[in-house]
Amino acid sequence: MMELEEEINVPEEVASFDPEASADRFRVVALGDSITQYSSMERERRWTGILEASLGEDVMVINSGLGGTSSSLGLFRWRRDVSPVDPHCVVICFLLNDSHIRHYECSSSYLVQCSPDRMEANMRAMFQLAWDSGAKPLVWTPPPVPTWGGEGRRMEIQLNLLDFYVGVLERVCSDLEVPLVDFWRSFPGMVEEYPGPYFNRPDGYHSNEKAQPILARGIAGAVRKHCLR
Repeated sequence: MMELEEEINVPEEVASFDPEASADRFRVVALGDSITQYSSMERERRWTGILEASLGEDVMVINSGLGGTSSSLGLFRWRRDVSPVDPHCVVICFLLNDSHIRHYECSSSYLVQCSPDRMEANMRAMFQLAWDSGAKPLVWTPPPVPTWGGEGRRMEIQLNLLDFYVGVLERVCSDLEVPLVDFWRSFPGMVEEYPGPYFNRPDGYHSNEKAQPILARGIAGAVRKHCLR
């Protein structure tokens, strides 16, 4: 695996991880972008902190999220930000940044941050890294993005891309029998009103504090079913 030339910050919970103090606990690493990191929230209010509390004192969750990053950087970071924890389970989500688009001279001229085939290769590689280390991978997708995030053709392109990328993840996880917590499909049916009060305005991409317990419950159920056995 190549080394990164640019210095990339080490996630706070990875930097402070104590292997000796954590040796007897079931360790879950949450690897992802800003919707894993949620640096603006206190730890106990983030879905990762709520997840840890719900799984019991014998389980610890290490947040290895970095905002703005794709699965390509997630794969690069694995050796530095996942392997030292020696996790039993790795919970992965990079969907929003993998499919993020940069527009140029017109609304239909754009470049995605991570192509679908590159995302698939990255995910397959991370699954294999997890299996090789004795960990179980688990994938989740964020809730569907409300249309507050933009208007017209550009938002339509982004939402269509997101839906396509979700389909890629669904296929890959099904083929490799990796558990998928698919909030992209399920979240609207889990709440009384969608999009309701669950997303930050105006971007719509980041679900807020009200959504964190819902995300934590869904992921906790998958961890219990597929990893805590």
